[in-house]
Amino acid sequence: MAGMSFFDDMPAPQPEPRIHQPWDPPDTELPGIVQVDTLPLGRTDRAAVAVTGIWAYSAGFEILLTARFRPGGEGAEQPPPGPPAHPKALRRSLRLGLQLSDGRKVIGQHGGPGPGADTEPDGPILREFLAGRGPSSLQSRWWAWPLPPAGQLEFVAEWGEFGIPETRASIDAQLILDAAARSVQLWR
Repeated sequence: MAGMSFFDDMPAPQPEPRIHQPWDPPDTELPGIVQVDTLPLGRTDRAAVAVTGIWAYSAGFEILLTARFRPGGEGAEQPPPGPPAHPKALRRSLRLGLQLSDGRKVIGQHGGPGPGADTEPDGPILREFLAGRGPSSLQSRWWAWPLPPAGQLEFVAEWGEFGIPETRASIDAQLILDAAARSVQLWR
């Protein structure tokens, strides 16, 4: 059977139909960039965490959360004394939330219902959807839906594993709303 590949008689894979929901991160839109400086959310002699970027879309916004570990300290690439923390456990011990100007609070979820979930959430969501780790850093991207109401928006973080207590930083949500108006719709 010269010329025939082992896989030639396999049926071509059929992509799973994916229904994009309004509460999913957009895949046909480019964001408006929120003009905001780094928002520190906590720092100890072992680690620091901050919001380092915000991108706004017509229906929600994305948050870039960055953590840095003290070089040679716990969490960094060199093993700390005692049992090493699994990277996923280390990431999941970092808690993030939002306090909206209307009093609602949104607690971040690591994982949970992802894109294509069939039922509309009961309220605002904050969901980690991408994360990566380097020798002395951790970055995660979070999707928040819907856009926040006008007024002060507080980011709340806690990372007990590194001694960072509940800490808050706020911005005027109008910055996100203005950037959302600048997002670029690519296709309908």
